[in-house]
Amino acid sequence: MIWAAVVGFVTEFITDWRQGRENQRKIKKAVADNKIRLAQSEQSHNQEWEMSVLEGRDNFLRRLSFFLLSFPLIWAYFDPMGARAYFTDALGALPDWYIQAYLGVLAAIWGLSELRKVRKAQ
Repeated sequence: MIWAAVVGFVTEFITDWRQGRENQRKIKKAVADNKIRLAQSEQSHNQEWEMSVLEGRDNFLRRLSFFLLSFPLIWAYFDPMGARAYFTDALGALPDWYIQAYLGVLAAIWGLSELRKVRKAQ
């Protein structure tokens, strides 16, 4: 009984790992094919940008912004009063235009990258 569960878990893990490797190979092949297409196209002016989007190089900004947005929630879990004091005192002193600009930048980082994926799918 236990062995069946262990074997099932290991089999599923190996299958997922193989699928991940296959997806990585497909991505590398798509990147290589796109590099060839862009090299042959003289009218393409955004070659570097297109390649960085295809390769997913912009994930650093998304991960950093996700951490910045998640950190206060984690902090509030462990120290609710400290987090509350920070948000009411420190962030309350910031001007509204700064907060709106910061949220706009975060929206651009998250929203535009998702819109590019939608545009590619069409």
